[in-house]
Amino acid sequence: MRLFDVGHVAKLHEIQAARLSAGQEGIGSEVEELIRRLEMGGVNQWRIQAKRLWDRGFGRDPSVGAKNFKAYLAGIPKIPEGLVADDPELPLLSLCDPRPGLLRSCRMLEIEYEELGYAEDSAEPFDQNFPLPTEPFWFRHDDGRKNRNRRPDHCRDELVGDVLAGTALEGVFAYALHPTIVVENEHSIDLPRTVLRDSRMNCAFLEVWRGQVRLDLDRRSGLADPGYGTVRLRRK
Repeated sequence: MRLFDVGHVAKLHEIQAARLSAGQEGIGSEVEELIRRLEMGGVNQWRIQAKRLWDRGFGRDPSVGAKNFKAYLAGIPKIPEGLVADDPELPLLSLCDPRPGLLRSCRMLEIEYEELGYAEDSAEPFDQNFPLPTEPFWFRHDDGRKNRNRRPDHCRDELVGDVLAGTALEGVFAYALHPTIVVENEHSIDLPRTVLRDSRMNCAFLEVWRGQVRLDLDRRSGLADPGYGTVRLRRK
């Protein structure tokens, strides 16, 4: 029997997120390092992240209809070799299951989106050069802090090749699996590869507002803000 399992690691994340959202100190650098080692080392990252999503309803959603976690896990690809190794520029690893779509994913993850007046088709890609996969995929990313106080459109335009700016859907899953990447009154993440359909100068961002995580599409992509930073990521 293992000392830590999926539930233990998820609980540590919940405690850390709750304390930071309340303006309290985190649970300590030693515990943060333990979480990182558990996820990247002895505990199977592939299974852990899939289980977190399963526990939130993914797989049981009509878009997949898995009968149990084993069936859901069978449809989750193993982590690509190119994403396994530590990357100091993109230190976080996340699993994205795009099958339910953006609106239903936000519902399952308790992220406000349709509550702000948006529908599934309110968000659209900035361009078609780097389309999102339609099946589950892995991506490496940062928390956006290196791009704080920089215009989202500049960050999006300068990132080409393997490293891209994040989309709304990738931001949602990055938060679901690493909830401390957004902190109320301290840091929100810009996701400028997704824009508002009716006003393409506005891009997606994820923030915590009054204790509630929400995905909004009204961030002006031409304006820098010290509390916001564009997430960078690599899918393979």
